[in-house]
Amino acid sequence: MSYIERKDGIIVVKPGVDVIASQCASLQDELQQLINDGEKKIILDLQDTRMIDSSGIGLLIATRNSLSDSGGDEIELINTSDDIRGLFTAMRLDRHFTITS
Repeated sequence: MSYIERKDGIIVVKPGVDVIASQCASLQDELQQLINDGEKKIILDLQDTRMIDSSGIGLLIATRNSLSDSGGDEIELINTSDDIRGLFTAMRLDRHFTITS
């Protein structure tokens, strides 16, 4: 279960684990619930996340699309490791997500 913090209308989600196939179902449920609750911007704090696999990338893309379809703004990835940032850059996903170190 992720740590979810609400600050000034912005939601910060800290998965605290790697975003891999075995973790995606619970994270997807949490993110979808936030979207269903009307949240417009979600920040994912990946400080304790060292790896994202193809299932995790699919989850983030699907969540971004759901957020956009519901009139939301964006998903921002913060505290990303060099490896994760490099993966998103190589896949050109940095064009669709705001990514900061």
